[in-house]
Amino acid sequence: MKKAWPAGCAVALFVMAPTWPACALGQTSTTEVSRYQKFVVYPHQQAGYAALAAAKDAAKAGDKAKAAAEEAKAVAEFERARELAPKDVRTALDLAEAYRRSGSETRARRVMDEQRRYTPDNASVRAWEASTAAAPAVDCRTDMGAVCRSQRGFDALKQGDLAKVEAELAATDFARTTEGRALRHALVQRAIYLGDDRRAETQLGILDRDDKLSADERGQWFQLLLKLGKWDEARQLQSRGGLDAPAQDLAFAQAIARGGDRQQLASYLASRQPAFEKEADERQWIYLMSQTGRIQPALLAGYAPRYPANVMFQARLLVPQSMARGDHAAAQRMLARVPADSFREERFTLALEQGRYADARQLAEALIAQPDGYRLLDSLSYRLMEAGSPADAKDLLMASYPFAGNPGSASMFARLAVLAGEQPALFASGDDRDRLRRPLESVPLRMAQVRVLGALHDCDGIRTVMSDFSSEYPADMWRQLGDCYSGDRPGLAEYAYAEANRRQPDSDVTRALAYQAYSAKDYATALQAWQQVPAAHMKPVDLMAAANTAITADEPAIARSWLETYVAQGGPKDHNYWWLLAQADEPRDPALARADLENAIALHPDPRYYQRLAALQTQDGEPQAALLSLQRASVLSPDDAALAASLGYAYLQAGEPEKARTQFESASRTNPDDPALTRQLLYVHQQLGDNEQAQAYAARAIDQLGPSTDGAAAGDGSQEDEDEQLYTLRRLHEDLGRKWRFNADMSLGDSVSSAANAAAPGVSYRSYLQLEGQYRFDPSLTGGDINTLAAYARVFAGSGASGGFWPVNAPMLGVGLHWKPLRSQNIVLTAEQQTPLSNNRDTHNDTMLRASGSWAFGTQYSDDWHAPGRSWITQNFYVDLAYYLRAEETVATLDYTLGWEHKLVEGQAIEPYVHLQYTGIDRAHGLGYEKDGRMGIGLQWNLWFGETRYDAYPHRLSLALEGQHAFTSYLRETNVVFLIVRTQW
Repeated sequence: MKKAWPAGCAVALFVMAPTWPACALGQTSTTEVSRYQKFVVYPHQQAGYAALAAAKDAAKAGDKAKAAAEEAKAVAEFERARELAPKDVRTALDLAEAYRRSGSETRARRVMDEQRRYTPDNASVRAWEASTAAAPAVDCRTDMGAVCRSQRGFDALKQGDLAKVEAELAATDFARTTEGRALRHALVQRAIYLGDDRRAETQLGILDRDDKLSADERGQWFQLLLKLGKWDEARQLQSRGGLDAPAQDLAFAQAIARGGDRQQLASYLASRQPAFEKEADERQWIYLMSQTGRIQPALLAGYAPRYPANVMFQARLLVPQSMARGDHAAAQRMLARVPADSFREERFTLALEQGRYADARQLAEALIAQPDGYRLLDSLSYRLMEAGSPADAKDLLMASYPFAGNPGSASMFARLAVLAGEQPALFASGDDRDRLRRPLESVPLRMAQVRVLGALHDCDGIRTVMSDFSSEYPADMWRQLGDCYSGDRPGLAEYAYAEANRRQPDSDVTRALAYQAYSAKDYATALQAWQQVPAAHMKPVDLMAAANTAITADEPAIARSWLETYVAQGGPKDHNYWWLLAQADEPRDPALARADLENAIALHPDPRYYQRLAALQTQDGEPQAALLSLQRASVLSPDDAALAASLGYAYLQAGEPEKARTQFESASRTNPDDPALTRQLLYVHQQLGDNEQAQAYAARAIDQLGPSTDGAAAGDGSQEDEDEQLYTLRRLHEDLGRKWRFNADMSLGDSVSSAANAAAPGVSYRSYLQLEGQYRFDPSLTGGDINTLAAYARVFAGSGASGGFWPVNAPMLGVGLHWKPLRSQNIVLTAEQQTPLSNNRDTHNDTMLRASGSWAFGTQYSDDWHAPGRSWITQNFYVDLAYYLRAEETVATLDYTLGWEHKLVEGQAIEPYVHLQYTGIDRAHGLGYEKDGRMGIGLQWNLWFGETRYDAYPHRLSLALEGQHAFTSYLRETNVVFLIVRTQW
């Protein structure tokens, strides 16, 4: 048998958290608490409820300590609430239930016994007592007793099944019991909480019929009726008394307003006279009255607010409404109730409408005197004018003249000009004229000033104000000034008219402007001027000039349009026409442009025509035809430097550098400071093998570029480009002047290693040394450039097979020739005779034939010094294939190095690098093929030195420390470390 469920509302609502506060509040109590008590008790009750809920959650989670702490907190909060409202049923129920939850049944009963003395007939108290009595041992699933029905009802409430609760309450006998009434009260609160307004309304009606409705529940019913839009039922309920509080009147009115029935709203507002306890509530009541202004304006006008601040609010609503419907008297009465310095704009409007212009002007002056009031000057003066008081508008404007700091000053000046034009007599006073004639400080202000004076036809004033002859004055003002000067100063009048025509020209003046602008090379202005001249007003010669202007301004489409008009007007198709048409056709149809040029040449050979034709022929891949055209142009204009330069380029493309040199030198004599010509002469002389002249032109090009900057600090891209060009020229100057070159390389290793350049291929050395001297033959002898053919001698030695440290063992002498067959590729063919310098058994006389190549894949990756920037990437791919005739052995080497040069100071850099190398040896007499593949990582310090103004660094010293690992090798050791020293002189 299940234990009977307590019948009291309090217990049930503690189980169903959201409905308990509303249920407790809804019970009838003979001892009502005051609003203030409710206000101060409420936070403690809410804190208690929250603590009970937390205790319940902690208990479910098995946290007994936290559950006990939360229950103790709830007890403390409910005890404080009881102290603040010691006779309230709700505080008693809260505290008693908290005591019971914490195990203090005795203390709970003591609280309820005390409450029973205050409210002996309270249903909630009796329900609580019933819940504490021992329940009969019955099965509430089938028992129809009041206690079991109550239990089932409260279970249904907890589950949200309100229909099931209603089914239990359908039993009339149960519904009349204490338990039944408690359940119905709880049902009402639960329905309200869940938003089931219709069900809540029905249950409240039943409670009202049984005379069991508490005051708070009456208030809830009233709010529900308003929410459901049942105005008649709400008013009937309100008429029964107890719902006459101002807040309820306001709520009723707001509900009607939301419904949009203004007539019903006005009727209700007129029937109520609430005495609001809050200023904000009264303000809302006044606002609702303003919503009925069209139906019953007297409601708002006749209302007397209790709070002074609401009088201003009422005025802000009433005055605009009254003025909008023309009820000036009502607006005046309302304004009389507020301070005289308020509602000045409304008072101004009212004064204008009533024709009280003097009062309006005084109000306008007061408005303008306010902070930022100058912004109102424009609208106030305009309204005075429109109302029929221009004199007051003029006085108002002149009082603020010249409107300094007013962003609307242009409008104010314009209004003065209108007044001056319509009623000049208003400005008859000497004071007004003197102020208007006094030049203002800026041209825009003087321009506005002239417009006012022009409206007054005051020539003396105009001449005084425009005496500075500013170029900013517009055409109409210059015309006005000319009119004023025309009587007694004809020279100044002519100047003024000329300025006017310049600013607003007619066709004749515009045509002259176009010709003049073209002569001054202001092609954009000339083109714009031609475009302003109607084609019907243009003669053939004008159309040709306009087309020429468009071509010069790079507007070929516009030029073509004018040329078409030229032909349509019957203009002759002479050589000038074909020349202009060729330039217009070229961007869209180069072939048609060539035909146009040939037509022009046929009529009149001209160097310009030939040059343009040569350019088009070059674009079409016809260098010989282009060369022929340029030669014909040169015959016609032998002193044209630009033509000579073009002809020089054409000769270069045709493979005739000697003729190109002649043309470039001719052009350079006319333009000696042209850097492009200087460099071209440098490259031509270099190509011709005249290193001395090439070096001289390199020096001139260096001088033309000027001094270099600190490449590390330069940040501008163009400056970095110039620095790079300068360094390239200096390197070329240095290379052109060099005959001899000396190199020294030495590597010192910590163990046996491999050296591709050893006298005996495949013999291993710990250290290696090579000294080389090279002489480059004159290009005039070799038919190439300075690097085409060179003779050299070198001495090299190793540390010996015994593993000695210093590379002085078995020295060899190599003498040979380097031949570089291709100028554009760094590929060298070498023949070298090798002779031992000692009697070492490992060295023999031999002849080596070698082909080698080196590529950096762009000058930006070379290991030479880079002038711009703080660092650069270096890379080099080296291929070497050598064959030894006596030994009958072939040695192949592939070598790739990738590094990053970082500048330390000018001329010094540190370079970490990665080095990959493969060496293969094909032994003679079938001894097999040996290979060595390895990778190295190193750090190298580079020092460049010896530079001059014209020569880049001619010398370089490098110190490197490199570790290598051989992945495959014919040598014994696979890991070695080298100290490498290199120098170039």
